[in-house]
Amino acid sequence: MKVIDPADKVIQNVIFEKPEVVVKILRDSGVSVSNRPTLDEITEKTFVEVYDKQNKEFAKKFDSLIKTGEYNNAVGIVLTIASGIFSGIMGSRQARKQRATMERIAVAQLENDKLLAQDQNRIYGETERTKILADSLLDFRGKLQDVSTERQKNVYIYLIALGLGISIIYGTNLLLAD
Repeated sequence: MKVIDPADKVIQNVIFEKPEVVVKILRDSGVSVSNRPTLDEITEKTFVEVYDKQNKEFAKKFDSLIKTGEYNNAVGIVLTIASGIFSGIMGSRQARKQRATMERIAVAQLENDKLLAQDQNRIYGETERTKILADSLLDFRGKLQDVSTERQKNVYIYLIALGLGISIIYGTNLLLAD
């Protein structure tokens, strides 16, 4: 399996972390994006704009997002864009560029799937943890209620015993007083 290029990883991470911003950049750059785009669609259109069409306007806006966001590895994307322009100038064939772009898109989509799976596993783990905590609380509540009921029974027994003792003493006192 091909390892994702560091610059492509930066692009893919930005798409995964801020898909709504990338969609806005795509639309502002004149790229047609559906009303409910998926990560795969956003990834494909972004890579096509950067590598196939070498859309400089889009690249500047996207680079600005990377620099102002939490990603500081803008050098990789600039070098990748520059190498793409250079290879275009040197006469590389359009079909080869499209295949390379499609390969990058496929690798980025696999990375998206991996990140989504990690998030799903994290959410599943949190859900299971919450279920265990809820079961523990229900068990504790049941035990606490059992202990409370037992104490309540003991209090009634003590009160009955105390009442009988006082009645016997009072009755004896009445019999001896006559």
